Amino acid sequence: MKAFHRVRDGQVTVELMLILPVLMLMIFFVLEYGNIAYHTIIANHASYEFARIGALVGTNKPSGKANSGTMRNRINAAKQKVFGYNARYINVGVKLQATGTDPRYKRHQHEDVIVTVTYPIRLIFPGTSWLLADEPKRNGIRRIKATARMPVEKVYASFDPA
Repeated sequence: MKAFHRVRDGQVTVELMLILPVLMLMIFFVLEYGNIAYHTIIANHASYEFARIGALVGTNKPSGKANSGTMRNRINAAKQKVFGYNARYINVGVKLQATGTDPRYKRHQHEDVIVTVTYPIRLIFPGTSWLLADEPKRNGIRRIKATARMPVEKVYASFDPA
């Protein structure tokens, strides 16, 4: 009976060595996409809040034009408070766009503030960080862009001509 029995020492080890890298890469992809999704939510929320700040502080007089310099200063101050030391890596672009005039008050120009946040994240898992990173790949950084648009809040003055 012993003549028909083959020795299989090490077969399980060889199979594990063939399957384990593929299994680990799949697990790392799932975890890395979770990391990217988390930071995407942060970037989207930051762009929304920065657009909200810009929309609220854009004008300081009734029916006046929005001041993008004031918006940028307030948004940069908020960025510094929210992100602290890492704020220097986050780029925030502020743009004003005219969207029309009010038919009742001709001087009242409607404007939207468009805020674009470029949020770099460091990818953390081996293998996947190289595959999912932006150029240059060796840095292991992916840049997420989030854009929010919001109308600038303006008050009507009772002395505005109709």
